[in-house]
Amino acid sequence: MQTIITRRLTLRPYHQTDAARVAYLAGDYDVAKMCGRVPHPYPIAAAYSFFDMLEHGQESGKEYAFAVTLPIDGVIGACGLSRVGEPDAATWELGYWYGMPYWGLGYASEAARALMDWGRDQLGAKVFVAGHFVDNPASGNVLRKLGFVRTGEQDLFGLARQQTSPAARYVWPEDATPVSLMAHTSHTPH
Repeated sequence: MQTIITRRLTLRPYHQTDAARVAYLAGDYDVAKMCGRVPHPYPIAAAYSFFDMLEHGQESGKEYAFAVTLPIDGVIGACGLSRVGEPDAATWELGYWYGMPYWGLGYASEAARALMDWGRDQLGAKVFVAGHFVDNPASGNVLRKLGFVRTGEQDLFGLARQQTSPAARYVWPEDATPVSLMAHTSHTPH
């Protein structure tokens, strides 16, 4: 996996030394509840388990998640892609999370745009899908800024919430027909 550089950010593979920072930022309930796979509380052991899961996902070519970093702050969040359906479908789910101090600063759209470019170039991605819990409209703003269009709503389970909640679903590009829009589960990286 390579490193992706944007104007302000570096997207890089996770290091074991990132575990405490990931547990701290993603462990905030206001962050965790907006993700499908982030537990709450979030012990440091969960970060190590996540890193192991990512290693297996990368080896199988099914999941790539990058630590999103700033030069001074280090890790501020994550942005990743998970394969949806069979390889020939070329459909990938985009997911991301950011620590609360980094919300509303344009980092999510900057990192996601760069990751989508990387996915098209390195993975042959042609279609991207994404989603957010409906009580997280800021994530919808990020997706629309990237050119995603809303395709509907579905109920998704959130690990931190410990319940199923309504989630908006999106696709990019607008005229795409991925394998199955309604069969997606939330693969937001953590």
